[in-house]
Amino acid sequence: MKPVPAIVTILISVILIAPSIGSTQFSMTAIDAVKPTAKDVPQGFIFGTVPEPYRKTLKDNPWMMDRAAIKRLADKIYPGGDHNQIVGVHVSIIAKKEKPLGDDIVCYVILYRDMKAAEKEIQKVTEYAGYNRERAIVLSRDNLAVFIFADDPVYFQLVQEMARTIEDRLKAL
Repeated sequence: MKPVPAIVTILISVILIAPSIGSTQFSMTAIDAVKPTAKDVPQGFIFGTVPEPYRKTLKDNPWMMDRAAIKRLADKIYPGGDHNQIVGVHVSIIAKKEKPLGDDIVCYVILYRDMKAAEKEIQKVTEYAGYNRERAIVLSRDNLAVFIFADDPVYFQLVQEMARTIEDRLKAL
């Protein structure tokens, strides 16, 4: 056996396998594992009703966005959001019971196409949340990000409570 082909084969294997060691690339099932549930909705709140003019884009609530919605809303969720880097987005709009058309708290669970895309996009959403740190939190793991924000800083404690619950789910993945 010639040592050169064996060494080359081993080196190529290491080059291909090494970047994936220590990281996981999640699939769409990860969104279902971490997204907010009815139990996570704070007392006095509900999953809100999408106003009629917005139903063309947001067909339901909570909702796994379709491709058209992702394309239309990616850069509205956070500045510079690139819809080409996003595989899936689950949105939950939480409103006070007495104002079901509101958007007091919104949670986006975003799955990026790969680790490279995630790194770049999560940096953008984290920077945006940093400008709104009294209202927003970003959690991430590998190619999955959760962006939760409150319309009003008065609800930030509720955002923090939701974030703790979702963070536990992220850690369990």
